[in-house]
Amino acid sequence: MAETDVVSHYGSNAIAARILAAVGKQDGGDLRPEMLFPYDQLHGRELAATRDHVERLAPLDDWRIIDIGSGVGGPARFIAAMTGARVTGIDLTPQFVEASIELTARVGLSEKADYVVGNATALPFADGSFDAAICFYVGMNVAAKTAVLQEIQRVLKPGGRLLWTEVVAGSGDPQFPLPWARMPEASHVVDATTLRQNFLTAGFEILDWADETDAHVELALAAQRAGVRPTAEQIVVNEIVLGADFVERRRNYIKSLAVGALRSVAVLAHTKAR
Repeated sequence: MAETDVVSHYGSNAIAARILAAVGKQDGGDLRPEMLFPYDQLHGRELAATRDHVERLAPLDDWRIIDIGSGVGGPARFIAAMTGARVTGIDLTPQFVEASIELTARVGLSEKADYVVGNATALPFADGSFDAAICFYVGMNVAAKTAVLQEIQRVLKPGGRLLWTEVVAGSGDPQFPLPWARMPEASHVVDATTLRQNFLTAGFEILDWADETDAHVELALAAQRAGVRPTAEQIVVNEIVLGADFVERRRNYIKSLAVGALRSVAVLAHTKAR
């Protein structure tokens, strides 16, 4: 998917205002980071996944972390609030960055989390600027995965850690539209073997490769059995990112995981000493 296509796919207006309305704080008042968590973790398994991934990364409070494809800033705020580490988010979509800055200011975390508009294939940071990086479910929109990984490797310190989550191809064809692409030609999903090679080519050593497919499917099935449905506020917030058809796209994603057409993986890697 080209840069302009990504922006048009995800771009939306009044993002911060809609999220604040969902929380019930559009007119001001005390706002804590955890009040945003049900609405700003806009990726697979949402807050549960963020907790799992950050625990796997194990950041220290003096780390500087880069969030590639930071969206509306939810994971960055989570890390800043829960660990004390400083996070810089970068995203192609200006509306996401604007919302991230506003929401982060509202919860008093501007000194711990900042955001810039930029392309992950040309990160505007010096070599060795960061102790760690995260990239949550961005790769499906990226054709040049090795180029992105090489840039992350460049801006990380020697031994720096990367926690990368992505959907990879399984057996058979997934059902479109999907959260990251309405049509197959807009999707850049690769198989697990190719993704592993992307990491190795970029100079990373893989520390852990976790298949989280069952966790996604089981969470969806458990919610279905319990009759748990997204609140009206959560639906509104998800529509900001995925559009009015997000329910269908999310359903297709879970169906594709359940039949093995797609897999979801979490990769922990680190840079080699230079």
